[in-house]
Amino acid sequence: MLYQRLTALALSVLLILSPAAGAQMRNELATDSLNLNLPSMGAVAGTELSPSEEQALGEEMMRSIRADASYLNDAETLEYLNRLGYKLVSVSQTHTYNFFFYPLIDKSLNAFAIPGGFIAVHTGLIVAAQSESELAGVIAHEVGHVTQRHIARMIDEQKGNAALSIGSILLAILAARAGGGQAAAAVAMGGQAALISNQLSYSRSAEREADRVGLTSLVKAGFDPKGMENFFVRLRQNNRYYESAAPAYLSTHPLTVERISDMENRTRTMGKHTHQDSLDFALIQQRMRVLQELNHNDWLKVRRDMLDELDKAKTTRQKIALNYGLSVVSRKLNEKNDAKSYADKAVSLYSGNNAILLKNQSEVRFLFGNNQEKQQALRQARNLVSNYPLSEMAVKLYANELFELKRYNDVLKFMRSQEAMSNTSSSYNAIAARCYRALNQMSAYYQAVGDMYLAQGDKRAAEYQFNLAQQANDGDYYVMSQVDAKLRQTRRDIMEEEKFKNR
Repeated sequence: MLYQRLTALALSVLLILSPAAGAQMRNELATDSLNLNLPSMGAVAGTELSPSEEQALGEEMMRSIRADASYLNDAETLEYLNRLGYKLVSVSQTHTYNFFFYPLIDKSLNAFAIPGGFIAVHTGLIVAAQSESELAGVIAHEVGHVTQRHIARMIDEQKGNAALSIGSILLAILAARAGGGQAAAAVAMGGQAALISNQLSYSRSAEREADRVGLTSLVKAGFDPKGMENFFVRLRQNNRYYESAAPAYLSTHPLTVERISDMENRTRTMGKHTHQDSLDFALIQQRMRVLQELNHNDWLKVRRDMLDELDKAKTTRQKIALNYGLSVVSRKLNEKNDAKSYADKAVSLYSGNNAILLKNQSEVRFLFGNNQEKQQALRQARNLVSNYPLSEMAVKLYANELFELKRYNDVLKFMRSQEAMSNTSSSYNAIAARCYRALNQMSAYYQAVGDMYLAQGDKRAAEYQFNLAQQANDGDYYVMSQVDAKLRQTRRDIMEEEKFKNR
């Protein structure tokens, strides 16, 4: 479970960074049934968490999040959320963090930030949003938490006990998100009730500050500030409609009458703003309706609902989005003809070019078509890269179709020339690794896997892969020189980190 993984990470901060708390927790956990695999986390210098330390802690947590089944590694959704998120970040007057926005498969209405600018958005929240400004409003609020450095500020309030504060804050967040269970039990076992109470009290102040900062960013980015207000008011007044979904957000984002009133007053003074929802917002909503379901019967239900809605649809935009959603769910149901038919219909209804629609059409033609259709799909994917050269989604589509045609050297050549991904990124090296493995170039393969782990911040895993690359020893002089250099540098970095921890 994701919550168990993150609880282990939060507990590790307590165990490693605070000797007194660590001793107490070790004794209490010794007889407990929790199976916690605690990673090494490194010490915090001083009483305030620096931006670089926030980044390191966030990356450590993201490794567990990415490994969990709830992490949705979906190119369309990642690209949409990061495009939306960076519209807000670009006007939020911060240059401290490399933000990353990602979806988690969870029907509850929730979004949350972890240290370092990593912001999760639950699929249920995306589906429930009644406008793009509502979704942007929630994300702007989370960006506000990050830019105002609420975690670091709470730590600073606990001067002299920084390590205890970090672990307690993370455990408090996890306990609230999990609704009790192991994370809440871990907090109780640590005897941190008073500290948690103070931090949650402070969080109400942080919520108001995140609202104010988020509203300003929302307007500057061109969204309707009423979107944030409408979402929170509806969530508070009509949580019965959302049944068990609403408490997930309310538990980590306490809503008070004063907070709602403050938000209403501020949006009133901002005047009227209108925002036209993007087609991508509607498409991603339909996509999330499908991808948040995990079994055949639920996909059948989604299809029935979409068909009913399509019969009643009045606008072309609704028809485009629903035809797209039906294509996505038909792929899940392995209904090949329907997947192609709905994909073609969605594209034909739209008068312009839309990357998500065209990617879906290319994919279904490639997956379910004959050889001629596969070649047509490949040309379409290549045109998509030409029209959207900075789209990772388009690059991954074309690279994958080339790979499936066993054109491994063409994939490598294309990846070196494309503009959307850095050759140091995790995704770039994952694609390269697949190709080198297929070509049986094992030193290059292990090197690419090592580079992938380096991009994810896992130096020990990278060192292991570079060592395997050195042992395989089947690359040319250039490849082996790179491997040797990376292995030496990674080992030096690991030694430096160990020295830092032991100081």
